[in-house]
Amino acid sequence: MRRSTRLALALLAVLLVVVAGAYSAFWFDAAGNIQDGLVAWVQSPRADKFDISWEKMRVTGFPVAFRVELESAKMRDGARIPSPEVRIRSLSGVARPWDLTDWQLTASDGITADLVAPADKVPVKFVTQNAEGVVWIPPEGGWNLWLRLRETDLHAISQIQLGSTDAWIEVPPEPGGRHGDPKMAIAVAAHRVEAPAALGPLGAKLDELDFAATIKGTLPNGRLTEALTAWRDAGGTIEVDNFGLRWGGVSATGLGTLALDDGLQPVGAFSGEVQGYDKILTALVDGGRMRASDAALARIALNLLAKTSADGKPAIKTSFTIQNGQMFLGPAKLGKAPRLTWE
Repeated sequence: MRRSTRLALALLAVLLVVVAGAYSAFWFDAAGNIQDGLVAWVQSPRADKFDISWEKMRVTGFPVAFRVELESAKMRDGARIPSPEVRIRSLSGVARPWDLTDWQLTASDGITADLVAPADKVPVKFVTQNAEGVVWIPPEGGWNLWLRLRETDLHAISQIQLGSTDAWIEVPPEPGGRHGDPKMAIAVAAHRVEAPAALGPLGAKLDELDFAATIKGTLPNGRLTEALTAWRDAGGTIEVDNFGLRWGGVSATGLGTLALDDGLQPVGAFSGEVQGYDKILTALVDGGRMRASDAALARIALNLLAKTSADGKPAIKTSFTIQNGQMFLGPAKLGKAPRLTWE
């Protein structure tokens, strides 16, 4: 081998050692900054009353990634009374060194959350067996979160089971100053939703439930009932930008607005399209909620309104409303709306 070639290879080897050493120093310095930054954020004033803790934390993944691992993590929002609490036995977040705004999340042992837990009432508890997702934190502020949840139970007055669920949350960088400005956008796509008792005339199982909504208005700190009352009185609403379900042969899509009445119960009005409406009338008659003669008249009226949809099936454009504790699909009463207990 020529001397010049040996010299070039030696210089290249030295360069590689220098680059590797510099990158190693960068990685371990960045890993320390990530760990210190997370601790500092938890203790910062902007996290006031939002308590985050864990038993163990470590940063691994050298050399191709940063992997933050938390054991027995707990998050509690002390600004609300009662305070929502989230518990995660094992949580990991992975990002590439060249993009620390995009973190892949995994909670392989699931997530447990107490959403509303008054002292003398049945708590609303959320339990999922497995979760994964992505959180994106842009430099200008705000954050976006996507989660995929598997085998989820929602415990309230009764237990609702969800086979799989995708959820998205988007928080803007700087919430607007006006009360009616959007404060958060949320979307959920749930599959195989099952309750222990019938949700309405078509039974206890929903094949699919999707919605996307924008929450407008700021929810103040303090007791939940007082905060919700202030939010409602200031004009707070939930704008449902998209809604869809498939339920016992019925499918529906729509959009509308939800709010709270004087008793802090949901009221809302939606417009959309319904296929399979005849099954609803049949179920109402079979369940003794509607007389056969009234159903026959409603069927005639609905058939006159029906048009052929894109897939060739008859569909009607109708409304769904919640008022005075009752649910209505067009003129047909579906039954009582679920009653919410806040305290």
